[in-house]
Amino acid sequence: MSYKSIIVFAVVLIAVVGIGCGKAKNAEMQATTQLETEPARTLPEGAIAFDYANHLYFDVMLRDSVAAKMIFDTGNTNILIDNKLFKEHFAPSETLQRTIIQGAGNSLEAAYRDTSDWTYSIGQHRQTEQGAIVMDLQKILGNEAEGMFGMEFMRGRKVEFNYADEYMRILPPEAQPEEGYICVKCKWLDGRQARMVMPISLKINDKASFDGNFLVDMGSSGSISLNSSLVAKLKLNRVLTDVRKKVYDTGGVGGSRTDYLFVAEGISVAGCELKDVVADFSGNTQGMMAEDRFDGLIGNALLEHFDVIFDFTKCEIWLRPNKNFGTSIKYNSGMTLTPKEDCWVVNGLVEGGNAHRAGLQRGDAIISINGLSRENVNSRQLKRLDRSAEDWRVVVKRNDTTTEITFKKEKY
Repeated sequence: MSYKSIIVFAVVLIAVVGIGCGKAKNAEMQATTQLETEPARTLPEGAIAFDYANHLYFDVMLRDSVAAKMIFDTGNTNILIDNKLFKEHFAPSETLQRTIIQGAGNSLEAAYRDTSDWTYSIGQHRQTEQGAIVMDLQKILGNEAEGMFGMEFMRGRKVEFNYADEYMRILPPEAQPEEGYICVKCKWLDGRQARMVMPISLKINDKASFDGNFLVDMGSSGSISLNSSLVAKLKLNRVLTDVRKKVYDTGGVGGSRTDYLFVAEGISVAGCELKDVVADFSGNTQGMMAEDRFDGLIGNALLEHFDVIFDFTKCEIWLRPNKNFGTSIKYNSGMTLTPKEDCWVVNGLVEGGNAHRAGLQRGDAIISINGLSRENVNSRQLKRLDRSAEDWRVVVKRNDTTTEITFKKEKY
C-alpha cells in the first residue's frame, strides 16, 4: 500500500481567521467565495458516490450499525479499520492478535488483526470477510480516514470507476464496455490474483525510454512512481538533471519515505499518450518501492484522466479518456498535508522548494491557508487550492510560536 499525499475534509461556509482586519478580512471573504460552489452530482442508476481527493472516499456501514468514511485501495486485501474507530465501537476484542504489515515506507508496521467475521455494506452491496486489520491509519491519512476496503470486495467482479463524475458501479458480468473503451491485458502480481500489473510505455526524456510493468495502486495519489530497483537498472541519476527531493515523515504504511520528483516527457497507456507528467522515483531501500517484481506504481493522478473498468475475473482494465484527459498538474504547494481536527500537519516537503525556503518545516501545524481555516476546507477544495497558480499565505504554529508565511507555488 502507498499513500502519498493530501487528504482533507469538511464543508466550506465562512472562514474566520484572527489575523488583522481590513484587507485580510476582504481576502478571507474572497477566498471563501471562490470555494463555495461545487457542481451537483447526477449519478446513473446503481452508482455509488465517492469523494475523489487524491484518494477515493466511500461511505461504508460496518456491521449494520457503524458509519465510517473509508478509502478504496487496490493495495489492500481485507478491510482495515483505524484504531480510534475500533476502540470507540468494537473494542475490547478477544480475537485481536498482533501482526506486522508491509507498505510503501522504509520499514514494517506494527498492527493488529481481528480474526472475527466482518460484514460491511457499500451502497446496496454487502460483503463479509474473515478478519480485519486494525492500525493507526489516521497517522498516515489524517483524521477523516476511518478505514479502507480492498480487493476482497472486488474479487470476481466487473467494476466501473468514474473519476470525473465521482462514482463507482458494479457491472453485470456480461456487460460490455461502451464505445471508446480500450482493453489493456494485465497480469496478476502473484498467485493470490489480487493485484494487477499493467504495461506502460514511459518516455523520461530523449535519453531514456522504456516499456515496463506497473502495479495498479489506487491507494497512491501520484501518477507514476518508479521503484528504486528500476532506477538503479536504468541509471536514472545520470539521465535526469532536474530532480526535486521530497521527504515524508510518514510516507505510508511502514513509516518514512523519500521520493525524487521529475517531469516525464510522455506516458503511453492503451494507445493514449499523456505529455509532461509529474512522476517520481523512490529512494527507499526496503518495502514495496524497492521490489523488482514490478517496475513501479500507477496511481490515481494518472487514472483520473480516464473512465476505468476493472474486470477482476479476466485480469483486464478498460480505459476511455474522459473530460479531464490531458490536463496536466502545473502547480503544487511542494507539501503533503495531513489533516487534523483544527490544522494541517506538514508531513511531506520538497527540500529546497519555495515553501521550504520560505521557512516551512516538516511537522509544522498550518492553521489557515489564504484565510481559510481547516474546518472550512473540504478535500476537493484543498486539492483545487494545491493545484492552483495562486500564492499561498499560511498561518503556521510551531511549538508555541505562530507565524505567517507567504510563498509561490512550485511550477512544473
